[in-house]
Amino acid sequence: MTTSRSDQSTALNPQAQTFCSWFNLDVPIIQASIAGPAGVDLAVAVANAGALASLPLTWDSAESACDMVKQVQAGTNEAFYVNYVLNFKPRSLEAVLELGVPAVQFSWGVPTPEQVAQVHSSGAKMGIQVTSGAGAKAAIDLGADYLVCQGVEAGGHVQASQPLEKTLAQVLSVSGSMPVLVAGGITTGHDVRHMLNLGAAGAVMGTRFVATQESLAHADYKQALLNAGQDSTVFTVCLNKGWEHATHRILRNDSVEMWEAAGCPQPGQRPNEHEIVAYEPDGSPIERYQELTPVVGMTGNVSALGMYSGVGVSKINDLPTAKGLIDQLSQEFSEAG
Repeated sequence: MTTSRSDQSTALNPQAQTFCSWFNLDVPIIQASIAGPAGVDLAVAVANAGALASLPLTWDSAESACDMVKQVQAGTNEAFYVNYVLNFKPRSLEAVLELGVPAVQFSWGVPTPEQVAQVHSSGAKMGIQVTSGAGAKAAIDLGADYLVCQGVEAGGHVQASQPLEKTLAQVLSVSGSMPVLVAGGITTGHDVRHMLNLGAAGAVMGTRFVATQESLAHADYKQALLNAGQDSTVFTVCLNKGWEHATHRILRNDSVEMWEAAGCPQPGQRPNEHEIVAYEPDGSPIERYQELTPVVGMTGNVSALGMYSGVGVSKINDLPTAKGLIDQLSQEFSEAG
């Protein structure tokens, strides 16, 4: 049995109530924008199940990004956000804003005043990922509507350098009534409840949504998540071809083992640096250490690629539908109250 939205709302802190009201959410759960696994089908399923869905659009052309946004809009009347990593130019931002996306989220940088003005003039809410109190203050001064506080426990490319709870305390010290979401190692509804008890307005979950039926993650990647234990992840700069110097948390694999055994050499000196380990769905070769994650249609030794995972992966033991997952998370959240 799931908990009704009215029952859930009474169990939310004021910031969570505000955030959920903005997007008509049943639960304060947000799907992280993991490039690759997070596609249209997952976004539609998450939104229709009452959580906040996402589309990662950083590396897409304006035409491709608009096509995906239109597909999501055709599949749901519920809210979603689009995400841009500002280490790269947000090529499609203006175009997707014209389509009426409900929210835009930025990470790995801060938007320019012009970009902020574009978002706000479109009527969209704007979230900015932060990793410290100083970062939170800068984002607030820029005009953020909400903040995303990331901890080093997160999977994927990790902007953070501190544990989540330590960073959250810093961010909450300057955020006032502004909603602050948290990201990093959150896997269950009990985890979500714990974070709201600390003052968060909602929880951003990435790895848990990768392990769903609608996710575009490769079957070998999903199975690796199910097999992972408590110490299966590694925080590293190993797989960085295409996004140099960015730290990331992945499942430990043979690429990491090979690199560490050689003493963690610099790019250009890593063992088997130009070895082709897998192939894109279109047949394009993928070299070892490229910052790609395994998705449906890839072939070869896809487990040598970066299988992004947060530290809470050992709690994942099934591959539900997105709706089944959100129902379960909602029930756990209610029970933990």
